[in-house]
Amino acid sequence: MPFRFQKHTLIYLALVTATTVGCKKFVATDIPNNQIVAATVFSDDVSANSAVAGLYSYMYQLNNASSTFGGLHTTIYTGMSADELNRPSLPTDPFLINNIPPTESAISSMWLSCYTIIYNANAILEGLDASGNITIAMKRQLRGEALFIRAFVHFYLVNLFGDVPLVLTTDVRQTATIGRTPVASVYERIVTDLLESKSLLSEGYSNSNNERVRVNRFAASAFLARVYLYTGAWQSAIEAADAVIDNSGLYELSADLNTVFYKNSKEAVWQFYSFGGDGHTTVGAALVPASATSIPNYTMTDYLMNTFESGDQRATTWVATSTSNSQVYYRPYKYRQRVATTGATGEYDMVLRLAEQYLIRAEAKAQLNDIAGAQEDLNKIRNRAGLLNTSASDKDALLAAIEKERQVELFVEWGHRWLDLKRTRRIDAILSPIKSGWQSARQLFPLPAVELSKNPALEQNAGY
Repeated sequence: MPFRFQKHTLIYLALVTATTVGCKKFVATDIPNNQIVAATVFSDDVSANSAVAGLYSYMYQLNNASSTFGGLHTTIYTGMSADELNRPSLPTDPFLINNIPPTESAISSMWLSCYTIIYNANAILEGLDASGNITIAMKRQLRGEALFIRAFVHFYLVNLFGDVPLVLTTDVRQTATIGRTPVASVYERIVTDLLESKSLLSEGYSNSNNERVRVNRFAASAFLARVYLYTGAWQSAIEAADAVIDNSGLYELSADLNTVFYKNSKEAVWQFYSFGGDGHTTVGAALVPASATSIPNYTMTDYLMNTFESGDQRATTWVATSTSNSQVYYRPYKYRQRVATTGATGEYDMVLRLAEQYLIRAEAKAQLNDIAGAQEDLNKIRNRAGLLNTSASDKDALLAAIEKERQVELFVEWGHRWLDLKRTRRIDAILSPIKSGWQSARQLFPLPAVELSKNPALEQNAGY
């Protein structure tokens, strides 16, 4: 699907002098003809704010383009790679059989779009630093947003590909032949960026007309909580999750599972604006079939369906069935809108939500042997789904229960399951019995062959 550019925003933000040259030497990108120089873009608060709005808009539109980084493709590719999704029309999909060639166009597009976003975030940071015409308050807010986005994309790169180039500048002299940065070092920078972002961002959503489509201080806290969980900083994860959970004025668990993924639901910490603002998501368009008798593009695996406990309302509210030629297919139904809609029931693509924070805090507390605290947080999510309190009563049992709860709460959302299997080192034990020919090395995607041919400093992941 080709990108569509909204007239009121700057969709592509390669804005500084020599941007075209610099970006193309790191990753091949096309710069639109209406490129605006930094002096104009960062001349005042309004234009600078529009530039950052354009970065979000570019990300949202990537989410609607084929084979790029975004909730749609990160969700589907990792869902097939893990134990969540099947693809009836193509059972040999390379992601599904975990045999992705380095020449796979989807991998190249994902890599390219990730580094394009990072490059543009860096261009904004440099433009803000160089400008003397933007108010201090606006500069703080916009710097915080750009730092968050840079950290967010680096997080997904490092979790999908392993060691990756850590890019913090638009200077082609530094990026043209940059090598792979160790995972631990990338995480250190992610934390640094998020901590600064948190210190700069406002608490509410006034910068986006009170829609939850741009990040605020609590989005930074929420993502920090996830990063701390992934890196084993248990107490820091608890404290970051506390900041979000304790803000009941902004956030609360939706009592009705049907409303969780509505646009601007109180469970939402950050959402992607729907394409064109028409209230439907590309995730919904991809997962909801054209009719009740159509074979879905993607179906839920038996392994996932068998994980739901009896009486779990998520198995009926967030799962739907389609019947074709007497064959029943189970499919994700968190997003219901296949086409444009209006009104309060419109949907935005959920990126960060409150339920994850409870599960992060539960796992961190369990790791610190706070059994009662972990049980309480876990039960918040279970009870909302119509289930009784957990019976797990020691650390190991609780960690297993939380892993299962994450599986049935966060399924088909931004790759949670795929990333969870890897970070807990449970991927071989889970996938070996259910994936024919599973190889442990395939838990990382291959680096794109085209990038290796352009940059001799890059090396391919093992097993490819």
